[in-house]
Amino acid sequence: MPASALPATKESLRDSLFDVFSEDEILRITTDILAIESHRDAPGHETPVAIHIRDLLRREGIQAELKEVRDGRCNVIAVLPGPGGGQRLMFNGHIDTVPPGDMKRPFEPHIIDGKLYARGACDMKAGVAAQLYAMIGLKRAGVPLAGDLIFTGVIAEEDGTSLGTLDVIANGPEADMVVVAEPSDLEAIVAHKGFDYYRIDVEGVSTHSSRPTNGVSAIYKAARIITAIEEKLVVRAERRSHPLLGSASLNVAAVIGYARNEATTALRRGPGDKPPGAVVPDVCTIYLDRRRIPGESLELVEAEFEELLNELRQDDDQLVAQLHFTPACPELHSHPPLDTDPDHPLVRECLRIAFEEAGIEARPKGVPFWSDAALFNSMRGIPSIVFGPGHIGFAHSDREFVPVHELLKATRINAALAASLLSG
Repeated sequence: MPASALPATKESLRDSLFDVFSEDEILRITTDILAIESHRDAPGHETPVAIHIRDLLRREGIQAELKEVRDGRCNVIAVLPGPGGGQRLMFNGHIDTVPPGDMKRPFEPHIIDGKLYARGACDMKAGVAAQLYAMIGLKRAGVPLAGDLIFTGVIAEEDGTSLGTLDVIANGPEADMVVVAEPSDLEAIVAHKGFDYYRIDVEGVSTHSSRPTNGVSAIYKAARIITAIEEKLVVRAERRSHPLLGSASLNVAAVIGYARNEATTALRRGPGDKPPGAVVPDVCTIYLDRRRIPGESLELVEAEFEELLNELRQDDDQLVAQLHFTPACPELHSHPPLDTDPDHPLVRECLRIAFEEAGIEARPKGVPFWSDAALFNSMRGIPSIVFGPGHIGFAHSDREFVPVHELLKATRINAALAASLLSG
C-alpha cells in the first residue's frame, strides 16, 4: 500500500501494517537466523549471521550495511529513513550467542509444544528477528515515518566487552530512543543493576611452615579483609535500595592463596593430595563482584573499599593489600546500571501497546541481569529499554527456547511501537 493511501488514524494504520504480516514468514526468518552459528568457537564468529541479516533486509529494499568492528567481526546496520525532523528510534540486539554446550540439536531449530528450541532462541536471536520483521512490515506497508527507524545487530555482548554497541555509540548511527531485544517476557524494562569486578591482592611473608610465626600468612590477612567486607560493606550495600531493583549487592566470588614458590601445585586437587609445600603462603587474591543500583557511582564503591582497607591497616601494620578494578576490556571500563525515566514516551507507548497486544501489565519493571541498554543510557543519556520475547532463566541453558506466541506478539508490538513513535 503506498504511503498516500494509508489511513489517517493510528488504529487503522496499525491494522494496515498487520495485514502484511505472515506468522509463517516470521518463523522462517527466525529459524534461518538461529541455524547460523555465531558463538566464539564458530568460524567468522558473528559475521556470517550479520551477512545473512544484511542480505535479508536488502531484498526488502531496506538500506543495510556491514561495519567491521574488530578482527573481521562485523555489526550489521540498517536504516528505514524518514524525511527528517522526527525522532530516531533504534532497535538493537546482539547477534552473538554462547557456545552450544550440551544442548541437543542446537542449530536445528525445532518447535515442541509451542516452544522454539535452539541456541540463541531466547538470548536473543528471536528478539532480533522480531525487530527485523517489524522493520520489514513497516517498509512493505509503506508506513510514513517522520523519523528514522534504525536497526543495529551488534557483536561481542556475550564475551562481556560489548564492542559492537560501543562502536555504534562512538561512530553512529545516532538515535533518540533505543529498544534492546533481550528477553523480558514482553515487559518493558527500564532499570537493571550494573556490575563490576574487583580484586584485592594481599601480600604476606613466606617462611617454613614449621615456624609460621617467622612469616606472615597472606591467607590469614585476607580472611580478616573478607570478614570485614561481610560485616561492613555487604551490610552497607544491602541497605541501599531501588524501587524496581531492590538492594545493591557485594559478593566474594573466589579466594586463591598460596606460596609463590609452590604456585604450580597450589591448585592441585586429587585423592591423597598433600598441602602445596611446607611454606606459609605469601600471596592471596580476593575476587569480588559488585552489583550497583542507579545512583551508586564507581567512585563511591571504590572509596568504600579503600576506606575499609585503611581501617584494617591502621589496626594491623603487617596487613599489605591493594585494591584493583578489573574492567572487561580497555574500551569498557565499567558495566553501568540502566535507569530510564518510566514516564518517557518510549516507555509509556511500549507499555500501552504490550497491554493491548499481549495483555502484559502496563507497569515498568526492573531486572537483575545486565544489557547493552545501560551503555546507551549512561554514556549518551539516551532513553533505552529492554523489550523482547522469552524468559532470561532459559538463556544459555541446555533447553533454551522462546515461546512462539511471544515471538509473534513481540513482532507486532515492535512494529506498532515504531509506527506510533515515528509516524507523521
